[in-house]
Amino acid sequence: MTIAAPVDVVWAAYTAAVGTPEVAGAPDTRAAGCARCGQITAVMSPVGQVVSRRFTGYESWTNLAGRRLCEVCVWVYRHRALRTETHIVTQKPPTLRSADPTLLHQVLSTTIDPDTAVIVPLRPGRKHLLPDARWGMVTVDDAHLKWQADDVARLEVMRRLRGHGFTETMLGDDAPPYAVLRRLPADEWPQVLDDWTRLTPWRRADPWWEVGLRATRQA
Repeated sequence: MTIAAPVDVVWAAYTAAVGTPEVAGAPDTRAAGCARCGQITAVMSPVGQVVSRRFTGYESWTNLAGRRLCEVCVWVYRHRALRTETHIVTQKPPTLRSADPTLLHQVLSTTIDPDTAVIVPLRPGRKHLLPDARWGMVTVDDAHLKWQADDVARLEVMRRLRGHGFTETMLGDDAPPYAVLRRLPADEWPQVLDDWTRLTPWRRADPWWEVGLRATRQA
């Protein structure tokens, strides 16, 4: 048995959490394959038994002619924790880890490897994000974020400012509140002011800002 779709984040996550799925071979017709990934596993379930009529996340489904979902895709839609918790998935080897702020910060403290996917629900439970996840990117509600060197640097800036005592709400202000600034040694003020300015691009880019806040919270 082999992983039928090694580039699929969901299949890698399933392999890590459950085991290698039993692939039943190539489908004879498109209608016979899984509506999401196109594969056939030993157990297939009707789409209507897995997702409700209100489901709207069909954008990443590759085989809309299909009427059933494979056991891998059934698993990803039925496990609530996959919708509510931050997760890190790797391809080689397949791993699936629930990520607290410490682990999330560790992964985002450098650019993301092309065989790693990061899933961060900004509104936990609202959407299925793992089925839409992409390698080398941070998947959040309605967006895929490239995590580049500038983002790595801004994350470190945010962590440093929070270490000085600035709260999440304060960080959104145009200038550092004097109530906190005055408690710091005067020779640190220039660095704080420079750091504050360096966060400006994130203040105007909500998904990056929210991910940064989550990655700099105390675990």
